[in-house]
Amino acid sequence: MDKIELRTERLTLRPPRWDDVTAITAACQDPELQRRVPVPVPYTRADAEDYVRDFSDRGWSIGTICTWALIHEGAFSGVVGLEQIRNGQAAIGFWMAPGYRRRGLLSEAATRVIDFGFAVPPNGLGLVRIEWHAYAGNLASARTARRLGFRFEGMLRLGAAGRDGRQDDWVGGLLLTDDRSPRSWPILDVTPDGALSR
Repeated sequence: MDKIELRTERLTLRPPRWDDVTAITAACQDPELQRRVPVPVPYTRADAEDYVRDFSDRGWSIGTICTWALIHEGAFSGVVGLEQIRNGQAAIGFWMAPGYRRRGLLSEAATRVIDFGFAVPPNGLGLVRIEWHAYAGNLASARTARRLGFRFEGMLRLGAAGRDGRQDDWVGGLLLTDDRSPRSWPILDVTPDGALSR
């Protein structure tokens, strides 16, 4: 598959390049990112080079992964990708560098990637379903997925390989035919004391 660049109002989404390696390496030093994303720890420059090679060069060439670096005001700010692309389905993954969180950039980028995923070829991948996964407890990722219109579908018990062994895995889904307005998510609509949140 040919590499494709996408744009939004504030972002350029382009496949990661070798000149992103330093910024990727720096972003992946963040303890919160390391806790929520299955990156190697410690994270080295060689890991970033492997990432660019595998998720940009190889993934695009064999058509199973489409990964975009998010460029905001000329600077690398994060990543959004579609992985495990096959049979009309893919899984979305994303992370933001620490200095770019809580600005709405991730939702803006992910919306554009979802639009591309569902668009009919040659303008997109022609998907009918996109899945979201996160380690159970990753409320920030869950909030983003809900904003994007994903429906919470449950928890896969020990469904994900974590750094310290198997972990519970939250899963959500978005269909081509779904209305993307946010819906109730049981994991987000209950406060720590058990009361329903608004």
